[in-house]
Amino acid sequence: MSFQLETDRLILKIEDDTAAQQVLDFYMRNREQFERFEPTRPKNFYTLAYQMAALTYEYHEIIKGNTLRYYVYTKEQPDILIGSVNFSNFMHHPFSRTSIGYKFDKEAQGHGYAYEACQAAIPVIFSNYRIHRIEARVAPDNLPSIRLLERLHFLYEGIEYQGVEIQGVYKDHYRYGLISTIQ
Repeated sequence: MSFQLETDRLILKIEDDTAAQQVLDFYMRNREQFERFEPTRPKNFYTLAYQMAALTYEYHEIIKGNTLRYYVYTKEQPDILIGSVNFSNFMHHPFSRTSIGYKFDKEAQGHGYAYEACQAAIPVIFSNYRIHRIEARVAPDNLPSIRLLERLHFLYEGIEYQGVEIQGVYKDHYRYGLISTIQ
């Protein structure tokens, strides 16, 4: 497992609870934007205690090989969190799949950071975790995310009717898939 990756412009890191304040700040800055596309959050989600507990749990799950999340920083400002790329719902042989998710600060969008971060993280899933298929679900009105998936060569597979709960309502999502080329 790679705890840190670097690209030309970015640093991707697995974090523990010491990054809780940065993660909380990131969510607070982008609350309105993120909540349009995410499930209902617990009432205490926007607290330091919640983020510390979540990061601790997530770190242990990463160590066990059950999930993977990279927090993304620019090399120019390595102390300011601008996004994350995560892989969840790992299923191993014979299914060999995971789901990808990503979110980026509203100020970091439109600069190609999500593409660059995903391009660095996806090979880790295929090589180190031996996952064969990555799935993505995206709201039909989330055009930047759809463009990102298509640019990453994910293929549109259809509509997942009422497949994801968003703010208390089950909504249709497009489903995309990317198959490993590693044999």
